[in-house]
Amino acid sequence: MRTAVIGFFTVLSCAAAAQSPASPTGPAAIELAPRPSPTYDPLLDLPKLPEKKITLIGGAVTRLDRVTDRLTVQPFGTKQKMEVAFDTRTRFINNGQPVDARALQPGQRIYLDTMLNGTKIFAKTVWIGNSNSTGSGRGQVISFDPGRGTLLVRDEISSEPVKFQTGSATVVRRGDQVLPVTRLRPGTLIALTFGPTQSGMGGVSTISILAEPGSAFSFFGKITYLDLSRHMLAIANEPDNKTYEIQLESLPPSSLRGVHPGSQVGISAVFNGDSYIARSIEAVHGIEPAR
Repeated sequence: MRTAVIGFFTVLSCAAAAQSPASPTGPAAIELAPRPSPTYDPLLDLPKLPEKKITLIGGAVTRLDRVTDRLTVQPFGTKQKMEVAFDTRTRFINNGQPVDARALQPGQRIYLDTMLNGTKIFAKTVWIGNSNSTGSGRGQVISFDPGRGTLLVRDEISSEPVKFQTGSATVVRRGDQVLPVTRLRPGTLIALTFGPTQSGMGGVSTISILAEPGSAFSFFGKITYLDLSRHMLAIANEPDNKTYEIQLESLPPSSLRGVHPGSQVGISAVFNGDSYIARSIEAVHGIEPAR
């Protein structure tokens, strides 16, 4: 997908709500900061993890074995315990900051992105929290099963699917408007907060709709990147100080005449569930670009 959709779980703070033309808040951002590509050495490094479905589990650490790199978790609301493996590929997050495995201690309440790695349950990410902690994040709806209340979301940073459980207490909002949970359509960008449920699965307490397919947005700021061969630009949106990737396929070439990196522009765009598609672009003259 071209959107950097819903890292949703590597930070524990809720993202800003979406902007419609009548709303003062900013639209859902597509961050463009490049990520470093670490060099993989097949002789020295562990093999890359398989791309499999991820399930979010919350529970308390009852046992920790640092020799075998295994922890035992008792999921919230159950008496059964589960053994989870971890290694140097596992990310540990404490208060939104990356930490190493030494920060993990028995008795802590944690959330884990878990997956099957061979026959073992493996922790891909571990969030360490206090007794009152809940998580929050951001992503794009893949599917929603209203009968079971299960919500499948593509994580913004890892781009992998994560399953959540909604219930009668789950509140869905778009701005100040409260909507039914059935409003969650595939392609919708959302921010959510989650906490423990009786099943131990990540239970959703609130969902904020950031952008729905067909939503209109306005952007204003300097162009930071322009690639006409790919029909794409990036704009540093001044209202929310975030960077967005905008697709230009629908614009006539004449509308881009004189537009270049550093130009101050206003853009009207529509979110199609995959990208922001520009409907118009207007250069703002009389403002000197930063040098």
